[in-house]
Amino acid sequence: MNTMKRWLGLLLLLALPVQAQWILAQGSAPIVDSDLDLAREQATQEALRQAMLQAGASVSSIQGLSNGALTKDQFQIRSSGEIRQYNLLQESRHNDRLTIKLRAYVVAERSRCSGGEYAKGITLIRFRIAEPEQASYGQLYDINKELTRQLFSRLGHMRQNFVTRRWLDANLGLDPRRLEFGENSYVRQMQALAIDTDSQYLLFGVIEDLSLRDAEGNPLSKWLNDPIRQFSLHIYLFDGLTGELIDQGRYTGSASWSFDKQAQVDSGGQPFWRSDYGREISALLDRAAQDLQIKLQCTKPTARIIRVEGNQYHINLGKRHGIKVGDRFYIEQKANFDDEQGHERIVRNPTTGSMEVKRVYENNAIMMPTNGYAPANIQPNDLAVLE
Repeated sequence: MNTMKRWLGLLLLLALPVQAQWILAQGSAPIVDSDLDLAREQATQEALRQAMLQAGASVSSIQGLSNGALTKDQFQIRSSGEIRQYNLLQESRHNDRLTIKLRAYVVAERSRCSGGEYAKGITLIRFRIAEPEQASYGQLYDINKELTRQLFSRLGHMRQNFVTRRWLDANLGLDPRRLEFGENSYVRQMQALAIDTDSQYLLFGVIEDLSLRDAEGNPLSKWLNDPIRQFSLHIYLFDGLTGELIDQGRYTGSASWSFDKQAQVDSGGQPFWRSDYGREISALLDRAAQDLQIKLQCTKPTARIIRVEGNQYHINLGKRHGIKVGDRFYIEQKANFDDEQGHERIVRNPTTGSMEVKRVYENNAIMMPTNGYAPANIQPNDLAVLE
């Protein structure tokens, strides 16, 4: 295990003051086809990712792991951070899953992005199953609901990053695979949905693969003692204020399927989530939640004007979002138009002058012009952007 201890070259020259610390972290990965080396690499990668996140660095990917050690300096870092050294502390195996614990020496900037002070409103829409017939093995027809609920719960615990009021357990007829191409009617539906849910961000998901395979990766033709079940979830993140797709990600894995052929498995029950397959999905949901945190933590939330009373302007962000007295906003007025092909084009006209928050409540706030005069014709659903 001497390869588990490596000094890494300097990734970035840090111009800002930095802090360095030793961080304990844990990662796990499935052991597929008895490939212990691959599982160790993946578990190490996950543990290093956890260490970076704990240090406050925004890591979007850690790549190039080989035999448990970093061999390529391929970090994508928003708030400069780096791992100078790491040591393996413990490695354990439970059924077909490998867990490692390590200690990493992480250097990260002392200052964080200003957007990190604010939580972003996000609503999850019940995920879809792309091929429902694949759910027949184990009768997992409600797994889309359970995965939506599970991811909602994870984001709900990240109160510094997200405000999660609810998830929509309904078939809205909105297929994110079509939304991805910006269909005009869908954009308007997305904007209406953001207003209805009082959230800036909307998260959709499609479970693309629940199939069973044999040991060689071929579609399962007969029931085996230990078949391998695939999993693939594609998530889509939209900004509901514009109706535009801003990010997407695919989370794939596989693990042994330990249930009987005729079993009716409760996707919300402990036997499922304690199985190798359930643990693999749980780890992927953890990764999805972390990726959303990384994607949005440095962005500043945008508020909607919800009421105008004289020179007092009510916005739909409050204490839960991190808004405080003295925060300043500028106004963007909606000026969308349809082009010759009937496609709606998003236009926001920024106004001069700024607004200052005077009173803050749990889910809303009141702001007033800093110079006593507000821009003309401010209407509900105009946007207030943090300066």
